[in-house]
Amino acid sequence: MSLKDKEKWNRKYEVDEYITGKEPSHWLKDNAGLLAKSGKALDIAGGEGRNSVFVASKGYEVTCLDISENGLRKAQALAQEKNAKITTVLADLESNSLKENEYDLILCFNFLERSLFVGIHQALKPGGLLFYETFTVDYLKYSSFKKEWVLEANELLQTFSDLRILRYQEVDENPKAFASLVAQKPDQSLAF
Repeated sequence: MSLKDKEKWNRKYEVDEYITGKEPSHWLKDNAGLLAKSGKALDIAGGEGRNSVFVASKGYEVTCLDISENGLRKAQALAQEKNAKITTVLADLESNSLKENEYDLILCFNFLERSLFVGIHQALKPGGLLFYETFTVDYLKYSSFKKEWVLEANELLQTFSDLRILRYQEVDENPKAFASLVAQKPDQSLAF
């Protein structure tokens, strides 16, 4: 991302209130029964930390990546408020690589950087879970988003088809249009 993008996100998060609230995404909360009791988690473009804090409260050791210092500052404040511990890392996700076989859980909400798809695959440990939710092409009917910021129909299913799809939905209900996925990387040690 450019310096201009970084400044844009810092301005967005410099307000006192939490833009998306302090509670986790509905998709994450509604599917929390799939979460393990511990492990390493990565929250990609974690913003103000609502999802990071939620999975930390479930026992995960969480790293929250974002390009905005203001967002990460608010994420740490939320973690302290909720008595949870997270690690925040300032990162440009367009030029950041993810460690291979590192995470038991990867979260990505309201963010799309297709160049990260391969890295997400590689960063998941066998048996690891991916929670991904972001806007679809149908959202263009309700917003001024650019086409490159939204998923095509079934794109998440196709992109992560080598994972075991545990939950999937695509929603188009004015003014919302998004795709949501929970998938698990196959555990090769369980193969017969």
